[in-house]
Amino acid sequence: MDDELVGLALVVVLAVGAQLLAARLVIPAIVPLLAVGVLAGDVTGLIDPEALLGPALTDAISIAVGIILFEGALGLRREELSGPVRGVVLRLVAAGALITWVCAALAVGFLLDVPRPIAILIGAIVIVSGPTVVLPMLEFIRPVRSVRSILKWEGILVDPVGAIAAVVTFNALDFGGGGVSLRVGGFSLTMLAGIGCGIAGALVLMPLLRAGWLAERQKVAATLMAVVAAFAAADVLRDDAGLVATIVMGLVLANQRRVDISRIVEFKETLGAILLGVLFILLSATVALDDVVALGWPAVALVALLVLVVRPLAVAACTWRSGVPLRERALLAALAPRGIVAASTASVFGLELADRGAPGAELIVPIVFTVIAGTVVFYAIVAPLAARALGLSHGEPAGVLVVGAAPWARDLARALGEAGAEVRVWSPRPEEAAAARVEGLSVCDDPLLGDGAVADDPLDEAIGSVLVTTDDDALNELLVERLAQELGAARVLALPAADGRPQVAARDRALEPPLFGEQATAQELARRWETGERVRVVASGPPGALPLATVREQADGGARAVHPLTTGPAPAPRPGDVLLVLGA
Repeated sequence: MDDELVGLALVVVLAVGAQLLAARLVIPAIVPLLAVGVLAGDVTGLIDPEALLGPALTDAISIAVGIILFEGALGLRREELSGPVRGVVLRLVAAGALITWVCAALAVGFLLDVPRPIAILIGAIVIVSGPTVVLPMLEFIRPVRSVRSILKWEGILVDPVGAIAAVVTFNALDFGGGGVSLRVGGFSLTMLAGIGCGIAGALVLMPLLRAGWLAERQKVAATLMAVVAAFAAADVLRDDAGLVATIVMGLVLANQRRVDISRIVEFKETLGAILLGVLFILLSATVALDDVVALGWPAVALVALLVLVVRPLAVAACTWRSGVPLRERALLAALAPRGIVAASTASVFGLELADRGAPGAELIVPIVFTVIAGTVVFYAIVAPLAARALGLSHGEPAGVLVVGAAPWARDLARALGEAGAEVRVWSPRPEEAAAARVEGLSVCDDPLLGDGAVADDPLDEAIGSVLVTTDDDALNELLVERLAQELGAARVLALPAADGRPQVAARDRALEPPLFGEQATAQELARRWETGERVRVVASGPPGALPLATVREQADGGARAVHPLTTGPAPAPRPGDVLLVLGA
């Protein structure tokens, strides 16, 4: 009993700890998760998933994969993909996925001599990339917006596409022999069961999400309940229909208009992250290094073909006559790592086929994990170098977004620009935004409270800090909460509430101390401005003036970096720094 308890606790500790390490190092979480899982499993024997979960291991992994695929399908919203990158992304997700599938299946069959049904299944599994591995790389590389948008949406969209392809392959092919034969009847019944249960689950969940008697956290629990119930119901009707059900359920919820699915964002952010970590620790702990090593040079050749031939071929075909510049096409070809969804689907199908005694089933997991490790390492090294060599990588964001455009806030934005900073202004009040335009300020028109409004916007590339300055405390709280989710808590600073306290959201999220100090409420700053004080750029603060920010030159010679001042310690002055103050 103690061994099982320690083992389960260790899985959770390692899963969360590896993700915290990844966040600190700004690397894909899959890198430490893979390393820690293998060390804790095959190398040291500290974690034995089969001993911990016994016969329930396969079912537990299947349910976890279903939840992850549901989360991925929630991102498939038609209206979220628009503009000039739409065509390229759709071609990459459709034609590019097909090219990858066919080429990968042929390469696996030729290089590793596995049965054709297994090769086709592996080809479908390695289609996927995924936001859990792509987004941390994009955060580190900081490519130009067009490349970032294409890679982000390809990663989001191709996850369920690859999962659907793998599920279809798994249910449509006969794995009993070395040839390829279709099981049309069984496949059709499986798809019907999955589609029916997925739609039913969404229809049951939507009234619960609209219900006024359920608290937000209870709606998160209701979502989890409905997803697991739909998965189980579909699997009871037809083996392996559960994954289809969760994908369909996510698609239905993402594209309906009756209920706001942003209510379940906590489900995606908290439970999804923990589940991904636990799942990948368990999966990587099942990998035998001897099996991976036994694949030998053919496995290395497979990874080389995928990154040097297949990915460039898919990008070239999908961006032909698209208007995407050659340099950007080259960078698109240099980033397509495989991630957690590939690992989890490989484990589910590998265990299922091994139980059936299918020839070659034991090769699925080591081959896919080799592809995951190889592509992550290759792209982690090559993609940043390629981005810099092609001139498509941004430096650290240094700009400022001033939220609120009262007269004193417009004066602040003007002074920041005068000091050499890149500044944009956003206001919820049209008359303030119009006044900012008249004064020559750059005004942001995007709805900052929209779902995902900033994460795929030029703001995310250029803005190093957000200064929330409106005189509406309730609005400030909402803005702080949303912008902290989108951009990170450290980049969002807010004035204290009218009574001098930090914003509630700021306290809950442990943000920086109040912007400009505890006494610098919007009302106090407006009063000082109305009495004749103005924001000035000075070398040192005169007596009685309120210090607002330090503006500092950057090593790359770009826009100056702004360090807003709070009640916390001010940055040590450097030669060339200038100070912004509010004073007479």
